[in-house]
Amino acid sequence: FDSLKDRLLSDLVIMRIFEPSSKLRTLKLLDRYFGIKYAQRTLYRVLPKLIIHKEKAEAIATSFAKRHLQSDLSFVLYDVTTLYFETFETDDLRKPGFSKDNKPAQPQIVLGLLVNLDGFPLRYEVFAGNTFEGKTMLPLLRSFRDIHKAGTCSVVADAAMLSLQNVDELKKERFAYIVGARIANLSPEVADTIAEALKERRDGESIRIPTPHGDLISAFSSLRYRKDKTDMEKQIARAKRLVAAKESGKRAKIVASSGETYMLNNKLIAKTTRLLGIKGYYTNIPQNKMSDKEVIAHYGNLWRVEQSFRMSKSDLVARPVFHHKEDSIKAHLVICFIALALGKYLELKSGFSLRRIIDLLKQVQDARVVNTRTKEEILLR
Repeated sequence: FDSLKDRLLSDLVIMRIFEPSSKLRTLKLLDRYFGIKYAQRTLYRVLPKLIIHKEKAEAIATSFAKRHLQSDLSFVLYDVTTLYFETFETDDLRKPGFSKDNKPAQPQIVLGLLVNLDGFPLRYEVFAGNTFEGKTMLPLLRSFRDIHKAGTCSVVADAAMLSLQNVDELKKERFAYIVGARIANLSPEVADTIAEALKERRDGESIRIPTPHGDLISAFSSLRYRKDKTDMEKQIARAKRLVAAKESGKRAKIVASSGETYMLNNKLIAKTTRLLGIKGYYTNIPQNKMSDKEVIAHYGNLWRVEQSFRMSKSDLVARPVFHHKEDSIKAHLVICFIALALGKYLELKSGFSLRRIIDLLKQVQDARVVNTRTKEEILLR
């Protein structure tokens, strides 16, 4: 990222990794720890202009992934998150919406992120806070493919990204996809077919069924079975308490009602029981090109983009966002994107978490002695 030739950007990125804080505190920490001084007015004047580095920063990250991380871009992982603001003021970008931060009353933005199979960031896009996440994937995929000439590109994403419209667009533009399927929402006929095929409950056993969304691959896992069974038992126990109290409860799907009478939804319980331990995946990749096992393994990498979001939110404190003007908000995200790329590379090469790396670095003791006449600086360790 040195080729961006922007000293302020470089310093803000390093401080975002070293000790993330507000921009004003960052200036104080730069002076305290490193003797680097910036005027407050310089920061506020220059900060919005940092958005000019977005496209080049993404190009640098993608080129680096290809050269040094052996990423051929044939598979990318995609997910979205939300970043909230410590304000209740809204505008065209900052809007209330479905919050992944449990801040439904506060305005937010939606952030879409593409990473490679190692979780290294390649490209991102910002959307208004009330944007449905299913509408964010295609615009970002198109721009990524066109800018980086990725050719045949396969994307892995979670179930929220799938709709018949998205499937049609993905097929039309020759994108391959592996997307999570919501087994609970399947028709009774399809659910029965899957349950019957996997009734032996053998680990790794799968079935592939053609559907309008693509091939539906369903597979059984004993680990998932134990988790699903525990979750269902908790739901049933809660439902029984609600029925006894003659209440419907919020999001209590297995509580049915008839007038003012509440009862357990035994039909839904039976369907859920038959599908315990079964996870679904939609794909348009033919079985002769990728086996069910390989499709499932690729989907399993999706945790890496979720990990990148956790790093950006926790280690890099990308939110809450305190800026109000759109250019400053987007400049903040340029800083976070570059910091995420640097932090992820440090993790991949060291085997340590970013937080562990910073903790170790802060244990290093040194002193800088400056000759005020010659301006020569000597570092003592």
